Amino acid sequence: MNSEKIINDLKEKIPVVVFLEDNITLIELTQFEKKLKIDERIKSFDFITNGEAAENLSQDIGEDFLEFLGYNPLLDSFNIFFESEFINSFSIDEIVNKFNNEDFVSEVTYDAPLIFLINSNFEKIKNITIILGIVFMLISLILINNTIRLSLYSNRLNIKTMQLVGAKKSFIMRPIIKRQVFFAFTASIISSLTILSILFYLTNNVFEINIYQIQNSLLISFSASLLFSLFISFVSTTFITNKFLNSKIDKLY
Repeated sequence: MNSEKIINDLKEKIPVVVFLEDNITLIELTQFEKKLKIDERIKSFDFITNGEAAENLSQDIGEDFLEFLGYNPLLDSFNIFFESEFINSFSIDEIVNKFNNEDFVSEVTYDAPLIFLINSNFEKIKNITIILGIVFMLISLILINNTIRLSLYSNRLNIKTMQLVGAKKSFIMRPIIKRQVFFAFTASIISSLTILSILFYLTNNVFEINIYQIQNSLLISFSASLLFSLFISFVSTTFITNKFLNSKIDKLY
């Protein structure tokens, strides 16, 4: 869920840049802008004058190239951002061809390799994420199982002594289950905070996505992870402790 949201946000940040001819009229510019506003495929767009483009380029290269050239060779342009479902090779090619048919359009550019890379690897990334999730879940189950067994083994004599003096199973199991569930709760909180820190860094410094845009997905994921951890810990502890209490005393050594 989170990975799909991040991928969609990445797609919606890929601009299709439409460069306009120098001789475009104000009427043509206004009509074209109106078409963009009513196009449901378009999420947003920005109009960049050649003056603004020159200023941005000068900042990027660290010097005023206009002084060297003596004129501004850049064109007015529109940076157009589309809804994520239209960011695929087929839809983009169709859109680009439509723009190129306009007489006042000089050139249309977009990052085709990036779009291909995102679309071709999305399913792979999703499958790898699912596989890793299953692997980590199995590892967690094994660790929980071993932790419970070690805890019971280290307290085996005290537990059996309590049994011999007539303590009920529920009385013996209650503190053990509480302790293991508390450990699971603590571990889940720590892991969630660690993952959140990593996601916060990636979304702000690598993907340049506002993490608050996926806060609902994160909340659902972390809540589900916490509940699953508590459930697994409770069930595993109950099962293993009950099995231990039913074992014969000569098997403890």
